[in-house]
This record gives sequence, structure tokens and C-alpha cells, in this order.
Amino acid sequence: MKSFLLFILSLNTGYNSFAYSEVKGCTDGWVEFTCKYPKPRTTYQCVTVYHRQEARRSTEKDTWEHKDRFSLFHDTQSKNLRVAIKQIESKDFGHYQCIFYSDTKSDTEELELEVGKDICQKPFIQTAYRNAKTTITCDYPGNKYSSSVKFFCKVKGSTCEDILSTNSSPLTNGTFTLTNTNRGFSVSISNVSSQDDGVYWCGLKPKEGSYRAATRRIQLKVQDITTSSIFPAVGQDLTYWCKYPNGASIKKFICKGEDPSACQRLVSTAQQNTRRFSIRDNRMKANITVTIRNMRLDDTGTYWCGAESTDPGRNHQFFHKHLITVVPPILPVTTSLPPLIHPDTVVNRGCDITHVSTIAVLLMIITLFVYKEWKHFQLVREQAMARSEA
Repeated sequence: MKSFLLFILSLNTGYNSFAYSEVKGCTDGWVEFTCKYPKPRTTYQCVTVYHRQEARRSTEKDTWEHKDRFSLFHDTQSKNLRVAIKQIESKDFGHYQCIFYSDTKSDTEELELEVGKDICQKPFIQTAYRNAKTTITCDYPGNKYSSSVKFFCKVKGSTCEDILSTNSSPLTNGTFTLTNTNRGFSVSISNVSSQDDGVYWCGLKPKEGSYRAATRRIQLKVQDITTSSIFPAVGQDLTYWCKYPNGASIKKFICKGEDPSACQRLVSTAQQNTRRFSIRDNRMKANITVTIRNMRLDDTGTYWCGAESTDPGRNHQFFHKHLITVVPPILPVTTSLPPLIHPDTVVNRGCDITHVSTIAVLLMIITLFVYKEWKHFQLVREQAMARSEA
């Protein structure tokens, strides 16, 4: 389990009084905290941070200065020094001093960096599929952090740019949507594109505290996926198949929903059959055959063929997407259809006289054409299935 960093801030105000703050951050993650001016009315020219006989000095004002994994920002407006540490290592634990230098003297603020265990989560690799939706979850134990501000950001260069937080209003920016949950929060991304590929962090910022810390690293990988469209009719039994890649886990499944990371599972190779759904795994041909019996209009939707992940650090693998649209039943065409209206019937609209018999003939031609096209589609699909089973 990941450890977190506990900073206990001992602030000497110059009047022999002390204030303590607790700062938490995760090993391999990043943390940003502040050293406040020991004397707010004093003008400080520079600040040095000491740790394990290493000194990092901020000589610039109101701009970030990057020194390896450490970054310093001497904020003269807010009267503090912001310190950021990324890719936190075990050697970063220990005693820290922020020494503020004025023209005549220096003032010191001390911090103790200790090791503990709490909120940190293991890193996660999530695969998302172009033009689909995906959801990232960030959980926290109990209600201890219910009052903390949760945030979600994306790594760009040396910084992590905020996307949304629980303080955002509204909790969406059009593409990203944040949702509070009983265990923490989740962020969904709609209409995923290659621009969404990258590294994201979930994080916490305590309601009372001058720091924020990253608690979970998410590597989002955007991929293409084979997509097919099927148009079965109501009452039909639909059978289709999905070819899976080498290395897919033994347990395959079918689920329904726009978001494969949160779709409703219908059937799996562990379960094989339900009342209307069945699945068969042909390992020799590396494909699964799915059958849905007695199609209904509410079966319309997006279906995913997937394989369960055996790695807790990765999401499930998906290898085929089907867009199924269930259409009304197509009635077979007979050689003699009764006319919708008697052929001799006419409709008189002033000077325009329209023979309804002509409309009836056109409807018959259209119905015959649709029926022939449907029969051709069924024949092609049966031939393809026969070849796959051979």
C-alpha cells in the first residue's frame, strides 16, 4: 500500500507562539504546500529551503523556479513560499527549514516530513475508446475526507492543470463531468478523442489547510475499436461474433451501455447462458459467438465484447463494439395484397384529383424492395457465420 507524507508545520511567529498544520502526500505522487511569512509585515528578498544538508534557494519573485523534482514560488502578494515536490521518494522524508531573508536578518519556519499510511491509492492504467465514454473513479476511506475539496487534473509539462473540482460550478465543462459518490468522486469523459490521452491525477485539498496533494495516478490510453452496426427485427433471434486478440483473459463477457467502464453486464463465459442471452467461446478461432433471442425494441443500444482484467492495476479489455438498432417486424409480401383503398376511389381537392390506387401500388413496390434487401442481408450474414464456424 502506498505511503503518504505527513508534514507537521511548526510556525514560529516571533511572539513565541506556534501553529501546526498537517500536510499529506503520496509516495510517487506530488504535493504542494506553503511556508507562510514568519512576519507578514517584513519584506523578504529571498527564501532558502534546507533538507538533509541540501539547500534550494528562491531568488525570483512571483514566478515558479524549477530545481529537479522541487519547484519554488515566492509569492509576495500572498506573503508565502509555495513548495512543490513531484515523484516523491523516501529520501524526501525528514526535517525541513524555510529560511526567509530580509535586508537585515532572517526568520525561519520549520517542517517535519514523516511517513504514515492513509489515503493513497495504487496507480491505474485505463483504456478508453475513441468516440465512446469513459469514467475514472477516485475513492477515499470512510468520511474522514468528506469535507475536503477533491480535484482532478491533467499533467502538462511540469504542472498538473486543474480540470474540475468539487468546488466547480457547474460540475462539468462540456467534455468532463465530476460526480460526487459515497466513497469519493468520479469523472466521466464524453466522446473520447486522442487529445484525452495522457496522465491524470485525483487529489485532495483539505478544507482547512494550506496544501494540496495528488492521491492517485491514472494513465489514460485512447485506442480505436472495431465497430459494427446491426439492424435486427423485433421477434428475431440475433447471432453475432467477436474476434478477440491474443493474450485475452479466459473470462469473456458482453455488456450494454455507452460507457464500457460502467456498462451493464449481460452474460459471460463463466455464466454462459441466461434467459435470452448466450455466449460461446471458440478458443481455436479466438472468437466468441453471442446470441440474443426474441429481439425487443428496448434491446436497441451499444454492446461491448470484453475480457476481464487479471491485473488490478488495469481496467477490463474490450475488443469489439456493436451498435444494435432493433426495427419493427417486416411482414412478408404476398402475390396479391388487398388494396388499402378501393382502386376506384378518388380524392377530389378542387381542381386536383389524385388516384389513391397509384399510392397503393407505390407502397407495394417499396415494401417488396425492403423485403428483398432484408432477405439478402440475412443470407450474407448466415454465409459469414457458416464460414466462421467452419
